[in-house]
Amino acid sequence: MKLVALVRAPKSADEAAGALAAASGLALAEARMRLAPEPPALIARLDDDKAQALVGSLRKVGVSVLTLDLSLPTDRDRLPVHRFVLDRAGATFTTRGGDSLQLAWSDVLAVLRGARAASTEVIRTEKSRRFSPGLAVMTGGLVLSRTTARTVHSSSEATEQVLLVYSRDGRRAATLAEHALDFSCLGSGMQASSTANMGELARRLREHAGTTFYDERLLRLGRRPLPFLMGHESRSTTASSATTRTDTSTSLDALAEVMRQALVEGLLP
Repeated sequence: MKLVALVRAPKSADEAAGALAAASGLALAEARMRLAPEPPALIARLDDDKAQALVGSLRKVGVSVLTLDLSLPTDRDRLPVHRFVLDRAGATFTTRGGDSLQLAWSDVLAVLRGARAASTEVIRTEKSRRFSPGLAVMTGGLVLSRTTARTVHSSSEATEQVLLVYSRDGRRAATLAEHALDFSCLGSGMQASSTANMGELARRLREHAGTTFYDERLLRLGRRPLPFLMGHESRSTTASSATTRTDTSTSLDALAEVMRQALVEGLLP
């Protein structure tokens, strides 16, 4: 199986939707809906041959698309950075355990700034007993209270910014995650909040990397659940509650990989 991803918004939405509908068997309205989100975006999940055929059909009408493997790179495949040093020559990224990655700026393919969100929604039924004068009269005092129930909704969300740095050789990548970094590495530029520190770090990476591809779209797009991906949502229930947990880390990984591959294939910038 392959994912098919849209890299750029099509120049002619109608022509692109028609090509997608013809190649995939979708209704025209559904094809338009799949092409509507801001790219990068996922538009299909198909067997390998069908995915390649769809890409070929869409590229014939000038639509920038590509295929992705379902086994997407994640944080486990990138260096989890704790400390960093940025200078004129390049960047040195170091993990908590002391492993390091050194990249000259000329070796950096892309710097992507994004965010991922984890949310929890709980629906809970609360029961209570209250004295009921009417019920007491009706039952001659045998039953004095009535059981009532109400449904209570609660939700919470936590977001984390990340900076993803990719090498041109395709073998090296680093994750600079907001909650894992030692921001004292910013020296006198260290800010009062982690969010502000991520902004300062992004500014320095962009400044040092020069003409290297830099993009911030994943600050918005990385926080939304995407179609065709597994593992976004989990649910658990008890006799009195239902809990739904959603994590968009997979969305961020997928869209970042779309952009990395698009750079390699010349579909971006």
